[in-house]
Parts: sequence; structure tokens; C-alpha cells
Amino acid sequence: MNEAVFNISIDDAGQFLKKIGLFKSKKYLNRGKYSEETLFARKSKDFAQIYQTAIDNNDYELLLDDDSIFQFSKEGQKLRYAFIQSQFTYLSFYDFLLERFDYTEIPQDEELIEEYKVSFAEEYEQRKNEQKINIGAMYIRYDVDTEGYCPNIHSYAHIHVGLTDDFRLPCSIILTPISFVYFVVKHVYISNWKSIINNNAIKNDVLKFKEYCEIIPEKYWKISEQNELYLI
Repeated sequence: MNEAVFNISIDDAGQFLKKIGLFKSKKYLNRGKYSEETLFARKSKDFAQIYQTAIDNNDYELLLDDDSIFQFSKEGQKLRYAFIQSQFTYLSFYDFLLERFDYTEIPQDEELIEEYKVSFAEEYEQRKNEQKINIGAMYIRYDVDTEGYCPNIHSYAHIHVGLTDDFRLPCSIILTPISFVYFVVKHVYISNWKSIINNNAIKNDVLKFKEYCEIIPEKYWKISEQNELYLI
């Protein structure tokens, strides 16, 4: 994956998050470049410190409406993607509407959604103020690197769930930033994902994301690894 594809994919991910109501802002310059404080905090394995340091130093590429973040870095062929969920429970505007309407009654048009946001602004803010600590906040990381590669032990491409380095789910393809975002949305933002699946215009693009991912070179994906349980 070259730099152009990498950056375009981050921009596409931002547009996708806008469509489903999860986007707040994105980073345009120095993508994948983080402060010494953030790099040091990663070593602590302290979720609160990792998250807050990244927030304080603007060390993320995409910021979500619930203040969760995505980090995307690329050094040559080495990739690191991370999703760090906000430690506060959060009610998206879509979830808020689901409390009041059946999903078939919620408009898909962005302009109508904006009108709803105005009409229900006070009630929505009141519900958001009821946030509590989210003890189940997710940390999901995707790595691609030749360093440490060892078949059936340390796969070339893999996903970490949680802060432990010992959990590695092998992957058979090189994920793009947007495909990683799809993965996270499906497993963390289930109500938004259900909305996607009920919207054919978005669903058709999301469900064919593997077409844009690269196959791992054979020298980093041995037959013995393919006999394991792996992602994609």
C-alpha cells in the first residue's frame, strides 16, 4: 500500500463516518506522527493514560462524535492502526432516535437528520449528560510488520484486542484504514451497523471492502498458518 492509497483511505473513512453520524473531526497534516508523550504512554498499558495523552496532544487521525479515536500510522510497509474508545458511555444521536422511533421511521437523508438534531437538541443534550464510566471501553489494534514474524506464533498481520500483546488474531490480507474502520463499527457501534445494513447504498460498498485489500506475500503467510483460525 503506497502513501497515496493510505491517505485516501483515511479520508474515505472520514466520509463514511460522516454518513453514519459518528464523525467529529480529522487530522490533515503529519498523519501517523505522534508526540513523545503519546509514544511513552503506550508502554504503560494504562488505558486511561493512553487515551487521555492522545487526546491532549491531538495524536489521532479521526475523532468520533463520542470522543473515541482512530490512529493510523505507516512507515514503509509497516502499519499500525488503533481504535481507542472513549471511557465514557455515549448515546449517539441515532441511538437517541431509536429510543423514540422504530428504525424504519428514522430518515436516511442527512438534511432531515440535521433537522431532527435541531428539534431534539435539548432532550439529546440532557441524555448525553447522563453518561457514566464505560468499563467495557474497547482498545483494538491492527499491526503489519516483518519484525518478530514467526509462523504460528507471531503473524505478519494481526489484530490485538485489549492492551495485552499476547492476543494476536492472524489476518490473511493487508487492511486499508477504511476497512479497519468498518471492522470497528461493526463490532463496537452495533446500532450504526444495523443502520448501514438497512441502507443498500452504503451496505453494498461496505460489504465488498476486501476487494481493496492486498493479499499478504506468501513468504509471510505459510501453509501452516492457513490451517489456523484467522481473520479473512
